[in-house]
Amino acid sequence: MGIAIYNLVMGFFLIPLTVRAYLSLKNDRLPLPPFQNNVVVNRIKLQKAIGILSPIIFWVFHLAWLMWNLSIDAWLGVLVTAAYMVCSAMLSGQIRAKQIGVIPDKASTTGNNQG
Repeated sequence: MGIAIYNLVMGFFLIPLTVRAYLSLKNDRLPLPPFQNNVVVNRIKLQKAIGILSPIIFWVFHLAWLMWNLSIDAWLGVLVTAAYMVCSAMLSGQIRAKQIGVIPDKASTTGNNQG
């Protein structure tokens, strides 16, 4: 059941969102809409948090997921996973090409006095 759910989420949510974020960055349409912005920001924050392990974990997980789909003859799952891996790599390349960064959040107690 989890296989079907993750494949459906990738097919109907992650892939379209990733492609839209890629196309928006490619065409210099900034600022990005909220969901696209979340995809890009989360990818950058994850890369900064775990460094070189981020793409390694991504590729190992999705290659294993692809092989699992292949082993159970879930051909649509194989196609969806392969498509997500390709569009994710395209988005990562566009983020690097545009040198997109994230301004760190800062918590402040000054000026937030409620009384």
